[in-house]
Amino acid sequence: MRIVFPTVENLSYMSEVATNFTNTKYFTVLNLSGQTISSVEMLENRNEDIVKLFKNNSFNALVTSDTNDLPIEDLKKVGVSIFKEKNRKKVLALYSDFVQDKLKKI
Repeated sequence: MRIVFPTVENLSYMSEVATNFTNTKYFTVLNLSGQTISSVEMLENRNEDIVKLFKNNSFNALVTSDTNDLPIEDLKKVGVSIFKEKNRKKVLALYSDFVQDKLKKI
């Protein structure tokens, strides 16, 4: 499974999640084997079509604090689950929330 977090820093899973996609400088991608993080990828946000980016990279889930201006239905059509978090946190803390089913699925 590959989970994506829009972030403002290039600090791996210690990056802070962006408040919205306008502020997103990077996409932090956690590659999972079961519930274990097997690797972390950092992709620079090049403002490409988000649906194509997610489809071409086989991303499975997106954890974000802001769903405004997101093509939610188009992302769902390409197999992306979207989870919304309320409190801006670091990626690792949000991953813990994800595993514990504390995030709201859109």
